[in-house]
Amino acid sequence: MNVLNQVSILAIVTVGASVVIFSGGFDLSAGAVVALSAVLAALVVDITGDVWLGVSAGIFIGLVVGGLNGFFVGYLNVSPLIVTLGALNICRGLALVLAKDGAIYSFPSWYTNFGAMRFLGIPSLAWVAIVLFVIVSLILRYTPFGLNLYASGGNPKAARLSGVPVARVKLIAFAISGACCGVAGVLLTVRSGGGDPTSGMLYELEAIAAVVLGGAALSGGEGRLWRSMLAILLLAVLANGLNIIGVHPHWKGVVIGVILTIAATLDALKRSR
Repeated sequence: MNVLNQVSILAIVTVGASVVIFSGGFDLSAGAVVALSAVLAALVVDITGDVWLGVSAGIFIGLVVGGLNGFFVGYLNVSPLIVTLGALNICRGLALVLAKDGAIYSFPSWYTNFGAMRFLGIPSLAWVAIVLFVIVSLILRYTPFGLNLYASGGNPKAARLSGVPVARVKLIAFAISGACCGVAGVLLTVRSGGGDPTSGMLYELEAIAAVVLGGAALSGGEGRLWRSMLAILLLAVLANGLNIIGVHPHWKGVVIGVILTIAATLDALKRSR
C-alpha cells in the first residue's frame, strides 16, 4: 500500500505518456508541466483563497500546454523532441518565476488530509490514478478515437489516406497527456500542501521507461495501458528496494536510465528480427 501511494502520481503521468507514445510521439515536458501545475494551483489559492479555483487552474494549464504541444506536432509537423524540450524549459522557467525560486504553501489542512485518507484500504491518491486508468483504457479500447490513435502511430500516412484526422488525433493525445500532468501536479499539492517549482524531476524519463518496459513501440501504434501500469509499479518496487538496502537516491536515475536503454535495445532487436 505504501508503494501504491508513492507511485500514484507518477502512474497518472505514465497514463498520459502512454497515450502520446501510442500515437507515435513522446513528451519530454511532463515533469516540468507537473511542477508548473502545482505552482500555479498553489499561487491561485494563495491569491484568491479558493481551493477549487486553484485546482482547476492547475489542471487547465496542463491541458493548455499539452494542447499546444499537440498543435505544433500534429498541425505544423514539428518534431516532438524539439517541441516538448522547448515546453520543458518554458514550463520549468515559468514555475520558478511564479514561485520566486521558492515554494508556495497555501493549502488548508482539510485539503492535504485527503492525501492521507484510504478507501477500502487503498490510498485516496491511488484511487484517482485507478479511475483515470480505467477511463483512458476504455477510451483507447472502445472508441473510434482509440482506433485512430493506434492507426496514426502505426502508419500515419496510411491512416491519413484512410480518412483518419491524424493531426487532430495527435493534438488530443498530447492534450490528454498535459491534462494528466495537470492532475498529477494538483495531487502533488495534496501530498505536500503547496507547489514546488523543482518537483517532477525525471518524471518524464520514468514514465517513458515504464511505457517502453511495458512493451510499447517507441515508433507508435503498439502498446497496452495496463502493461505500462505494471511496469511503473515494477519501477516503484525497484526504487523502494534500493531505498531499503541503503542505496543513495541519486543512483535511482542511473538505474532507470539503464533499464530504459536495455528495454529500447531489446525492442529494436525484436523488430529487426
